[in-house]
Amino acid sequence: MRIIHCAPFNLFTKIGGSLYSNPVKISMGFVENGHFVHNFDYRDSSRYLSIFKNKKNGQKKMNDFFKSLIDDIAPDLIVFGHAELIFKETFEYIKNKKIRMIYWYNDIPLQKYFEEIASYFDFILTTAGGEFIDKIKEYNQNTYFLPNLVNENIEKYRGFENNSFSYDLLFSGRYDNERGKLIDYINTNTKINIKYIGHNKESVVIGENYLSTIANSKICINHNRDFTLKYEWYTSDRLMHIMGNGSFPLSTKIINGEDFFEDKLEYYETNEELINKIHYFIHNEKERLEKSRWLRTQVHQLFSSKRVTNYILNLLDENNKELKNYEWYK
Repeated sequence: MRIIHCAPFNLFTKIGGSLYSNPVKISMGFVENGHFVHNFDYRDSSRYLSIFKNKKNGQKKMNDFFKSLIDDIAPDLIVFGHAELIFKETFEYIKNKKIRMIYWYNDIPLQKYFEEIASYFDFILTTAGGEFIDKIKEYNQNTYFLPNLVNENIEKYRGFENNSFSYDLLFSGRYDNERGKLIDYINTNTKINIKYIGHNKESVVIGENYLSTIANSKICINHNRDFTLKYEWYTSDRLMHIMGNGSFPLSTKIINGEDFFEDKLEYYETNEELINKIHYFIHNEKERLEKSRWLRTQVHQLFSSKRVTNYILNLLDENNKELKNYEWYK
């Protein structure tokens, strides 16, 4: 099958992030399943086609170019990720050509543009379940959960095999009102070697350096924002980067996370609980490394790019017999 994947691939901006982004892993998975994929970065194309290198100014030219690309490749399927710059007229153009369209979404909350385009797609995939899927179904009944993906060529490290670690604790995220209070609390109540990345522009770490920093940290915090915690199975893809590289995560609560991780993923619900677990797992290395090993094996088995995209293909084919094999399918 010929596929065009229209999503943010970071061809010219935040290039290092393309190493582990979901768009890249989704495309890799389709290729692993034997399909041709052409990656089209609609955002960077809009910038490139604008005199002022501005997305909005290049939007019309990008849509015209996209339609010519569709004519040249004649795809069987177009996969969209976000697609906020794609005109409704372009979706109509594709629909009239009887090309199948699917859409994946990993933002919370829903953006206004999404409500206007949701009905165009054969089905929609989202990385938040439960009430979030129920909300999307108001616009398209064919909506399903999409796990964040991992790939052995990307999440290649096995942190639990390290003889030594560069850091005791890694915290990745902006220093905003919510996370800032947590960071201050950690600093006040611990005396360990902590690495903070991403809390300001100067501390941003991307690409291979980001993945190796994860693998060289004894414990990595996965702190999802408060307003996301009510959605089943939702987590930042950061958690897959941590577990996929064999490091040990401490995470905010994930509703029904035990469906995938049994009792091996450690949660915290208060700052005090987080500090207690940091101290406990710093000093209980055997348990920490055993859980890290188990979690790495589990995510690479359940959420490999090949398996997750095979799930997408089974949705496309309405293959209910195979779909029953996926732990998250409802």
